[in-house]
Amino acid sequence: MSEHDQRHGTRRRNAELDTEQRPRTPLQLHVPNDVSEFAIRRFVEGIISELKQSPVGVEYTSTTLLGTKRTQYIAQGSGTMFQKRLYDPRLGWREESVRQLTVQDDLVARLTLDRPVEDGQWARRRDCCRLRPVGVLRRR
Repeated sequence: MSEHDQRHGTRRRNAELDTEQRPRTPLQLHVPNDVSEFAIRRFVEGIISELKQSPVGVEYTSTTLLGTKRTQYIAQGSGTMFQKRLYDPRLGWREESVRQLTVQDDLVARLTLDRPVEDGQWARRRDCCRLRPVGVLRRR
């Protein structure tokens, strides 16, 4: 292997490692993605940490044939319980309280999707998970 190939290979491995350590900044990730499940779990842990410390919530948006569906999580009180807000264009808003582990499992499951589950492949390509200020989430 030439010196150029060795340097390029080292640079590529370093870039891959960097991606594994910090999947995306700011805290936003699109689906589908090429991030490993380990990195996604760390990403979700970072989101949960931010939800507990700052007046922000996380919103997962998915585009379907019928419109944009939204799932929002906002920490309540000490951060062990979260308000889950669901928006479906046909049904409107629904709300429920869920535990932190439920939030983590749901976000990991959604962010690790590598192929569409419903509504055709074009729709899943527009999915996005991002942090937003609580005031912005409540106005949606």
